[in-house]
Amino acid sequence: MVGTLALTLSGCSSSSAPPSRCVNPTTLKVLDSHSCSAGGSGAGRWYYCGYGTDTVNGGTFDKAATKRGGFGCPKGSSSGSGGG
Repeated sequence: MVGTLALTLSGCSSSSAPPSRCVNPTTLKVLDSHSCSAGGSGAGRWYYCGYGTDTVNGGTFDKAATKRGGFGCPKGSSSGSGGG
């Protein structure tokens, strides 16, 4: 039984990155990921665990705030794309 529990918990790794999207920090409108990259215009910032299509909500710009004891984003958050 302990072995089964260990296998189950090992699937909950905290090393995976939270879902993120590049957004305009003022308007929260979703931008192309190049706007957040080092070579981009710098107009965007990575937004983690948010939801929405054209504008985001329910997330944070603080990647560290998504750790939640190793369980990642709250249930219902967007899968997003990109990284940061």
